[in-house]
Amino acid sequence: MSQIETRLFINNQYVRSRSGATLAVCNPTDGSTITTDVQVAGEDEINAAVSAANIAFQTGPWSSFTGQQRAKCLFRLADLIEGDAASLLQLEAIAMGAPQAGMQFMMPLVSKYLRYYAGYADKISGESYSADDGVYKIVNYEPLGVCASLASFNATFLYVALKLGPALAAANTCIFKASEKAPFGALALGRLVCEAGFPPGVVNFVSGEVETGKLLASHMGIAHITFTGSVTAGRRVQEAAAKSNLKRCVLELGEKSPAIVFNDAHIATALTWRT
Repeated sequence: MSQIETRLFINNQYVRSRSGATLAVCNPTDGSTITTDVQVAGEDEINAAVSAANIAFQTGPWSSFTGQQRAKCLFRLADLIEGDAASLLQLEAIAMGAPQAGMQFMMPLVSKYLRYYAGYADKISGESYSADDGVYKIVNYEPLGVCASLASFNATFLYVALKLGPALAAANTCIFKASEKAPFGALALGRLVCEAGFPPGVVNFVSGEVETGKLLASHMGIAHITFTGSVTAGRRVQEAAAKSNLKRCVLELGEKSPAIVFNDAHIATALTWRT
């Protein structure tokens, strides 16, 4: 348990919460406490993460990276995650209470998606229109800036790939908050982000509960937020985004589909069935 990273990853450094606030994470399979020391990002930490991300976007090395350089970082991150897949998966499994065998499908997809978006990093072109009305028109696509991501508990690494991948490929900077129920996997990625060559501030990982999510959704320095979770929570994220700086908001909403397994069921089939 001492090897589990519980600190916040901000500006390419692991830091503790200034307030001293922490949360506990338990293993759902037996109710045992894994740790009580997961650091909670409060207003100070969220402001620090946004500031670091904004500096990286505006004036840091990331602001002058070419598409090929961004792609190199993403490809390298995909390789590192692939190489460390077993230990990363274990971190997710103990917090989710899920058998590792049932989650094996996830890690190859994470690297696959990161490589997919990396391939687009140097292919974001513009558009031009002929001057048939006497005016030559050019459309240029520009990054938004600081992008925040809020993920549900059940597939943290997939959300890292699907939310951060396209944002980073398009030259944005990111702040990612995993669910308070399963924060270990995301926090562990900080060291891989450094090793992959991302400059400070480009990728930040924070942890916390509802209040941390509110701070991100309502922050005036964040240009875009994406959320995966329940309809109720998604509505609150959208309201906070609209009431602050009208930041762009993408929501993936739904509830978990229940499954009822009766005594006469074929257990091997029931355990491995996915819809």
